[in-house]
Amino acid sequence: MDQPLPVYVFDLYGTLLDYRSLRSRFEGLVADPDALVTTWREKQLQYALAASAMHRYHDFDTLTGAAFAYAADRHGLPATDAARDAAREAWTALPAFPDVPRALEALRARGHHTAILSNGTLRSIERGLSAAGIAGCFDALLSVDSVQVYKPDPRVYALATEHFGVPARRIVFVSSNGWDATGGAEFGFSTVWCNRAGLPAERIGAPPHRVVASLEALVDG
Repeated sequence: MDQPLPVYVFDLYGTLLDYRSLRSRFEGLVADPDALVTTWREKQLQYALAASAMHRYHDFDTLTGAAFAYAADRHGLPATDAARDAAREAWTALPAFPDVPRALEALRARGHHTAILSNGTLRSIERGLSAAGIAGCFDALLSVDSVQVYKPDPRVYALATEHFGVPARRIVFVSSNGWDATGGAEFGFSTVWCNRAGLPAERIGAPPHRVVASLEALVDG
């Protein structure tokens, strides 16, 4: 009997959508736009982890606005209410990386089910995929809002196994975040770390099952 095809489940921000493109919004406004965007992203994830640890859930849109206000203060950009609102909206209109459409189309042409599993709110996930032109490439959009805790909590990864009704080993989880790939591996997924930035491996937790530099490897490898 043929084995069922694995389900491909993708992280969204930094894996499919390029948040570093936001640097162009701050050129000429701060000395180092890349540093501002890096701080914004790092603080966004720190707030998510802190919220989970404190059992004080705030949705990802709220954390994105708070993280932007912190980054703006740190890098000397006035963070007015209007600026925070604009930043949250910009986060929902990120472009896809160039390798993404072909990889998704190829997987679906081969018969794989695909899904998003994201810290983002469902509203932001939907808007982001639409803005990037890949909204029709997924069978399911899974948000942490339904369990009100953030990755790498196992309850988040369980959303995928519960939705598709398959054991964790039948899911290929793809993330650009090393800690997220590790979290998925600890849960039992077959994980792919899309290491776009060429970062060193994590030093705690289960290693990913595969490391790639681009999603092209999902098509060609």
